[in-house]
Amino acid sequence: MIIGGEFYEDPTWQTEVASDAFQGMHFLNGGRACLTVIADYLLARGIRNVLLPEYLCPTILDVLERCGMGWEFYAVQPDFSVNLVDLAQKAASAKAIYFIHYFGFLQPNPVRAWMKDQQKKGALIIEDDAQMGLLLQPTGDFVFNSLRKFVPYDGGYLRTTQDVSASLNKFPARPNQRLPLIRAYRRGLRDYLLEKQGKYAALTALYQQAEALYEAEPVVIGDPGEQWQIEHQDWAGIRQKRRANYEYLMEQIRGISEITPLFPELQAENMPLGLPVFVKSALRDALFERLGQAGIGLILHWEEILTDIRMQRNEDAIQMAKQILTLPIDQRVTHKQMDYLVYQLAQGIIK
Repeated sequence: MIIGGEFYEDPTWQTEVASDAFQGMHFLNGGRACLTVIADYLLARGIRNVLLPEYLCPTILDVLERCGMGWEFYAVQPDFSVNLVDLAQKAASAKAIYFIHYFGFLQPNPVRAWMKDQQKKGALIIEDDAQMGLLLQPTGDFVFNSLRKFVPYDGGYLRTTQDVSASLNKFPARPNQRLPLIRAYRRGLRDYLLEKQGKYAALTALYQQAEALYEAEPVVIGDPGEQWQIEHQDWAGIRQKRRANYEYLMEQIRGISEITPLFPELQAENMPLGLPVFVKSALRDALFERLGQAGIGLILHWEEILTDIRMQRNEDAIQMAKQILTLPIDQRVTHKQMDYLVYQLAQGIIK
């Protein structure tokens, strides 16, 4: 039984009518592309540093570094909420502040209110919705997502109150060499999983080639074909299925004392990326490996924190990264698969 992992081609959620949720946004190649445009805009206005949460994907630092920007970290608490005391101490002269809605859950109201107050004082707020998909009530001057985390298509949307036309003009459309590879992978993965055709080793090699190109060739402008597919997805249905799966799995794992869910309750209307839990660090890696061998594609958000030299001063973030495990609840997952996941979790903990 295969659960989670990368998305494959699936017409189940396709609609005939385009969603109107994306109106007024810029369609770009993904989250990195959105951040590239934001960084260019900031640099053009003499803003060379940004305040970042200490718990983040190191690829964010890669993008900022490539663009020529610097940063300073502020603390994030173990429940993934912003440490406003630490942030306030560092934000006195900050012109750009970046915050993340982790795993598709909004930062608490006091955090968002504080961000709005900083906007009034002249700071530009960057709101990272890469793990949220579609945010219904944005706060930031720049709000962006990364939808390949939710559907089998590449692209991200940038919504902004600023005029970024000059920055966008610096990145004309160019051939995207990754797309033929990742599309072939997604077709092949569907055939492999559902039709038992093809070889897994060949698929893995294809995926690795596609990801290498994504990192090496930073394409900014999004592909029209991917945009069409994204905008013709049943996003309301996807949100509903993810929420239902989250609640079902949440009930099934309540009795496993070695696992601590980070968000026991869904927020109104949020679309969860996965079900994040803390597992004791002595147990986490063995559990991750065991479930992977059982065909369950878990995610560690983000294991790169443990080895990235730029983040080694962030001891709290390192401790969080040693314990985090994200369980799959996406729109493909059935109750039977989640029951199997819970069984494997319990067996892995017992052993």
